Amino acid sequence: MFRFILLFILMLPGSVLYAQNTDPEWPCIQVLVPEIVSAVYWPEIIDESLQGRWKEDNDERALAEKLADLEKLTDVERELIQEFAESIPEDERLEKLNILADGIVTAANYRRARFINGIKRYTRQQIAIAAQIEDTLNQLADIEGNTDEETNASRLEIEETLRWHERVYDQREHALLSLCERPVELEEVLSEVLRELSYYLP
Repeated sequence: MFRFILLFILMLPGSVLYAQNTDPEWPCIQVLVPEIVSAVYWPEIIDESLQGRWKEDNDERALAEKLADLEKLTDVERELIQEFAESIPEDERLEKLNILADGIVTAANYRRARFINGIKRYTRQQIAIAAQIEDTLNQLADIEGNTDEETNASRLEIEETLRWHERVYDQREHALLSLCERPVELEEVLSEVLRELSYYLP
């Protein structure tokens, strides 16, 4: 029995065994940061009275959502940022750029939350598959030592089921590595976007 349990433990992904996060549904080696704070990427303090105001202007809202949804910052978006910033009177620019920065971070957090929830949902499915593997290993342990024809046939069937579960688990675990990168990639692009926007601060 111990041999089967040991096999099951060794089969668990490194991300589960070594993750430093306390959330059992977070399997990534990257530390789980539930929400991005604008102060990390934006050099100005955004007054509380400005927060949420990006939703009041349709054009500003559309720009914030567009810039928060990028896979990569290109010259097209750089031109949009430049056009927006240079269209603002000098005495209003700080406030308007703070409002836009708040909108970009907020919209990015919405998108990032979807990634995080997707990873957690994926993890719950992995845990369910791991439980099926454990159950299958226990079935093999229960018939260990029995060599009659019926038991041998049952063993072959159980082993085939085990291989199937292991294959599915391993394939999904490989995909999980890419999923874990998505929040990080979003933050990297967000950092680029806000840095570009900050060049136009007065």
